Amino acid sequence: MADGMIFWLAPDGGSDEEPAAGWLRVANGRVVGRGDGTGWQAATGLVALPADEEAMLVVPSGDVALHWIACPGMTVRQGAVAAPLMALEASIGPAGALHAAVAPAVEPEQPHVVAVAARSAMESWIAHAEALGTPQAAIVPAALLLPPPEEGFVAGRVGGEALLRGTDCAAGVRDSHAALILADAPLNRIDEMVVEKGLAAALGNPPMTLRQGSYALRRVTALDPAWVKRVAVLAGCVALVALLVSLVTIVRLHWEATSLDATTLAIARAVVPEASDVTDADARLSARLASRGGAVGGFTGTTAGILGAMQGAPGVTMTSLAQLADGSVRVQFAAPSSDAINVALVALQNAGWRVAANGVQQQGAQTIADISVVP
Repeated sequence: MADGMIFWLAPDGGSDEEPAAGWLRVANGRVVGRGDGTGWQAATGLVALPADEEAMLVVPSGDVALHWIACPGMTVRQGAVAAPLMALEASIGPAGALHAAVAPAVEPEQPHVVAVAARSAMESWIAHAEALGTPQAAIVPAALLLPPPEEGFVAGRVGGEALLRGTDCAAGVRDSHAALILADAPLNRIDEMVVEKGLAAALGNPPMTLRQGSYALRRVTALDPAWVKRVAVLAGCVALVALLVSLVTIVRLHWEATSLDATTLAIARAVVPEASDVTDADARLSARLASRGGAVGGFTGTTAGILGAMQGAPGVTMTSLAQLADGSVRVQFAAPSSDAINVALVALQNAGWRVAANGVQQQGAQTIADISVVP
């Protein structure tokens, strides 16, 4: 059972017999304090209600119309949606000025309990709960706080208000009116101690709260420190795994690069045995190639030059490419016209290559040129 405070408002502002407001202090499932009016903080020694305790504001039965509405053929969820709409249609006054809340039935064929109140009353009750220092208080119709009877009626007083509850109705009633409602039905009167015990039990689990729909509570859920700690640990593990994967990849790539450099140096030393490392071997091989009339870059460099020249000559395509024994490169160009091929040839010459045309022929709509490129 929950600990906390129960407040009530008596009907019609109260009288000498029925106080306008009152409260009960509940702890460990028992009523441990009570008082009239709204000065509960001074009486209980509390500045504010502890965060882990509950609050309930009991509102007069005369300000809330209760309906028992069955929705046969519907699921419980469907009926819980339809029943408030049906109650609003049966109420007096524009639907926009009314508020409906529902306590869903347990079984589909059982009636749903719907409470209808004026929106102005709801706003007044919420303002009263805020003034009490309990803005999160559940708002509960007084008549629903009597236990439902198996047959006939039960009678009791909640917050100083005399109430009757039957199997499919509940309302506040003066003693002079009770006979009209009861007729010949059996009546069980509940004493104050039993009612207070029921109120204490309802504090953490009220039979209905009017704070639904646009008036529903918007609770701010604090982050669980244990959950935050777990998330932080998992995030750290993910980061550590990512770092380890990166380190392993770097080590593997370094090892592969070192192995490739060793293999390259061993091959290069067959030509330049005096090379000390890969960089030195590359420099010595380039110098030897230049001394023999070769171009640094060789086949790869010449091919790159050809491709670069083709970029400035739209429509020119390469149909074949080969390196000859003398180091020259033989390439076959195809284009819609010889002028387009000449654009590529001029670009090659301007880049420093010697170009020779071995032959030009026409194949359908394409001009084919056999070209030799010498570094």
